[in-house]
Amino acid sequence: MKKNYRIITALAASMIMLSACGKEAAPEATTEATTETSTEATTEETAQAAEEGAQDAAAEAASGSIDVSGLETGTLADFDVDSLVKLGDYKAVTIDVEKTAVTDEDVENSLKGAFSQNPKMTEVTDRAVENGDTVNIDFVGKYADTKEEFQGGTAQGYDLVIGSGSFIDGFEDGLIGVKKGETVDLNLTFPENYGAADLAGKDVIFTVTVNSITVADAEPSDEWVKGLGLEDVENMDQFRAHLREELEADADAKYSEDLKNRVVEIVADNATVDEIPEKLNNRYYKQIVESLKSYVQQIYYTYGMQVSETEYVQTIMQNNGLTGTPEDYLKDLAEQQTKRIMVLQAIANKENIEIDQATIDKYIQEDYDNYFSSTYSTIDEYKATFDAEDYREQIMAEKVADFLVENANISE
Repeated sequence: MKKNYRIITALAASMIMLSACGKEAAPEATTEATTETSTEATTEETAQAAEEGAQDAAAEAASGSIDVSGLETGTLADFDVDSLVKLGDYKAVTIDVEKTAVTDEDVENSLKGAFSQNPKMTEVTDRAVENGDTVNIDFVGKYADTKEEFQGGTAQGYDLVIGSGSFIDGFEDGLIGVKKGETVDLNLTFPENYGAADLAGKDVIFTVTVNSITVADAEPSDEWVKGLGLEDVENMDQFRAHLREELEADADAKYSEDLKNRVVEIVADNATVDEIPEKLNNRYYKQIVESLKSYVQQIYYTYGMQVSETEYVQTIMQNNGLTGTPEDYLKDLAEQQTKRIMVLQAIANKENIEIDQATIDKYIQEDYDNYFSSTYSTIDEYKATFDAEDYREQIMAEKVADFLVENANISE
C-alpha cells in the first residue's frame, strides 16, 4: 500500500534512514545508469525487474546478504494477542508534537529549487559548448579494441549538463569547445572499480554529435512561470502563493503523521507484552530484510553501485553512532515492530475496530489502479505477489492510530 501505516513501525524508522543515506551516496553514473534514471520507473517496477532476472549482478557484491528464506513465520491471526498483551493507558494520552511553520525563506528555497530543476532554456548558436551548458547529444559507445558497441552506451536526443559529473571522467570535458552539428570521438577509460564488470577498466570510444546547445536563464521570471502550465498561476507572486500552499499542505501531512507516530510510541511503551511469538517476530524481521534487499537492488539499478545488505546497514549504524552487528540491529527493529503491531491489534480488539474483506479489497484495488497496473497485467496477478494479511494489518494499524489521535490530548 502506498499510504500504509508502516510508518508507525520500526521498519519505517529503518527505511527513513535508508532513504536519507541513499541520497548522500550517489556514485558517478554511467551512460547506461544515467539513461535509466531518466526514465520514470516506479519503485514497484524496479523491484519487479529485480525479480525477473537481474539478481545475479547485484548478488556478486552481496557477500553480506542476509538469508531469511528458512524462517518460519506466522500472522497476528495465528496468536491470541489479547492473552499476550496487557494494555496500559491508551486513551487521553498527552502528545506534544510541534508543527513546522512555513516561512518566507522556505518559499524562496522552494522557488529556487523548482527553477534549478526546470529553468527556462535559451538556445545558443553563436559559440561552442562551455562548462554549465546543456547539450542535446546523440552518442554511440564502442570498445576501443573491437569497435563493438556495448550495452547501454548508445542514446539519441540525450540532454546533458556539462560539468554535472553524470558521465564518466572525460566525457563532459571532451565536449567543451565542440559546436552545434559537430561530431567528435572521445577516447575514454571506465574506472577499474566500475559497477558493470564488462566495462570496468575498459578503453572505449564514444562518438558524440552535438545537436544543440542551450543555457539556463540566470533568474526565474513571469515568462518562466507561465511556461510551467499551472492553472491560475501566471506570475512570480502567484507562483510563490502556490508554493506556500504546497509547503503548508506538506507540513500539515507531516504533522498528522508525527502525531500518529508519537501516540503509537507512547501507547506501546505503556503496554506490556508478556511474550513475542517467534514466528510473528520472524514475519516482521523478514519484511524488514526483504525491504532492505529491494532498496539495495534499487541502488544497483539506479547507480550501478553494488553493496551488500550488511554493508549498507553498517553504514547506517556508523552514521547514527550505533554499535553491534547489522543482524542484531535489524532484529531489534523487528522486535519493536512486532510489539507495536501486537499492541495495536489488542486495542483494535478491545475497541471493536474490525477490518472487513470489502475494505481490504478496496485498498488493494486502489493500489493496483494507481501504482501496479503497468507492472501486473491483472489484479489477480498482483494479488499473487503478497499476503492479504499484510493489507489487513496495515489498515488496522492506520485506523487504530487515527482512533488514538482522536482520543489524545494534543499540546499546541
